Amino acid sequence: MKPFLFAVIFAVVVAIGASVVLEGTFQQPSYSVYSTEGARVGDPGTNLIEY
Repeated sequence: MKPFLFAVIFAVVVAIGASVVLEGTFQQPSYSVYSTEGARVGDPGTNLIEY
């Protein structure tokens, strides 16, 4: 029972750590990452189809 509890606690700690790292620095909006002349990615909402 102790190894199972340790594994669950470890999985929760790793998941929280990964979410903090990914939300903090690694993820960026696509319009800021692909800002070269070859990519046509604008601000979100400007390239949507209007009905």
